[in-house]
Amino acid sequence: MNGLDFEDQAPVVAADPNRADIAFFAGFVERRNTAVPSEVKRWLDQRGGPSTVAGDQLLNVPVPIDNWEVFDRLFAWERRDLNGRGAAGTTYLGAAVRSFFAQGGRKCYVVRVGDPWLFTASRSDRHERLPELIPGYPQPLASSPVDRNSWSGVGHLFGLPDVSFVCLPDLGDLVAADREPVELPAFIVQAEEQFVECSQREPRPPEDGLARLFRAPLCDEAGYQAWATAVEIVAEAISRHQREIQLVAAVPMPVEGTRAERDLMEFLSDRDSNLLAARLNGTPRGLASAFVQLVYPWARTPGSVNLPQQLESPDAIVAGTLARNALTRGGYFSAAGLHLADVFDLQPSLRRFQMMQPHADDSDVRRSTVRHTLLERVSLLVPTPRGIELGSDVTTSLDESYRPASINRLVSIIVRAARRLGEDFAFESSGEQLWTKLRESLDTLLLGLWQDGALRGATPADAFYVRCDRSTMTQNDIDNGRVIALVQFDAAFPIERITVVLAMDEGGQVSLLATEAANREAA
Repeated sequence: MNGLDFEDQAPVVAADPNRADIAFFAGFVERRNTAVPSEVKRWLDQRGGPSTVAGDQLLNVPVPIDNWEVFDRLFAWERRDLNGRGAAGTTYLGAAVRSFFAQGGRKCYVVRVGDPWLFTASRSDRHERLPELIPGYPQPLASSPVDRNSWSGVGHLFGLPDVSFVCLPDLGDLVAADREPVELPAFIVQAEEQFVECSQREPRPPEDGLARLFRAPLCDEAGYQAWATAVEIVAEAISRHQREIQLVAAVPMPVEGTRAERDLMEFLSDRDSNLLAARLNGTPRGLASAFVQLVYPWARTPGSVNLPQQLESPDAIVAGTLARNALTRGGYFSAAGLHLADVFDLQPSLRRFQMMQPHADDSDVRRSTVRHTLLERVSLLVPTPRGIELGSDVTTSLDESYRPASINRLVSIIVRAARRLGEDFAFESSGEQLWTKLRESLDTLLLGLWQDGALRGATPADAFYVRCDRSTMTQNDIDNGRVIALVQFDAAFPIERITVVLAMDEGGQVSLLATEAANREAA
């Protein structure tokens, strides 16, 4: 026996299929020179598909992370080169994962897509690396839900059905304008050693990484367009294939003196920039989506000390808060007003009129006269007498019913559970017996949500209604093994009743149908 080896990696336990708190991070970080825990290797082998675990690089494979210590052991998050002179600061991915757990998150997946670039890298060089994060950029996502060999970067979402939140903490740095040159301090010359009386050795002071001397990533209008295109690509893929996922994206900070700095809401919604519903890739959605939750401003935490201007992207802070909310209260409740642990400063400091001043929403495809504030379209971190809190919990959707992010999370919980039901009934023939089982299963699910306070109504009949019979399907649907269920419910949030139409195809795949089209089919 040559010795003992101890591994502190706990076994990778399969997540509850209805869990709604797991996050996904993709970004740039170096691999630490440590062994991959055997449990992680075993989990990756069981997943199958392409991987580069050989060589222990963990490149472009999802790694399950249950606590900060596991991430710290595997990835050199504190090591990012300044300009070829050596390590100068931490990575945005490392700060994000740390903040996720600090806010109360309990599990995430991390996909390392490559090593970070130099702090002094030009925007053109950084733009070339966007496809590593978002395959196919600036075109639609190149990864296919049915082709494992195409999965890279955010494309790995297709193989992780238990994910609820997606964060890309490096995105703001990738699209930012070129940084102004910084005059770095000269190296300090060490003095000659001198004899001193014996004393206890004092701990070595932390190294000054010099990254704090650089400005945080700032965006001009070209940068905002590149950022919006990236967000739109991911949101479009989610809306088509992974509807139970929320993209939590940080709004980049604006360059000084620009329209975005003066009034962010006016910049996001006017006809010139038109980001909140832009036709960026020929589609009418743009950033206006129930699957997109924008977050602002940027934050200072203990983990951002060695980042440029000591600021980190706030997306992971909010994702961790949403995960804590899901675990302690239920994801269907709004997280607005929850305290943000570990956050002690915000940048930029938003004035009240910047948050509360209504603006005509020129980006609305219906050209309505509705006016919205920044607080109503972006999830803001705000200082309060009780500390820094999440001031709003909203999506960018143009549909007022899906504007509260808690509503989209509630729909996601129902769809996720329905998908599991579809898998259980995948091999049963479509008929009265199957329809009855589906109705009963969906009734049980919605009854539990009503009892937990997610649905509004004095009785279950007032809170929800499920229909799955010949009135919801055509004969063609029945002949082709397609089952359609109509679900109506009143969310606890005071909005109109929501109708969700679920379609289960042969093979158990569950999808949502547009309500109007489904009603026409059922008529």
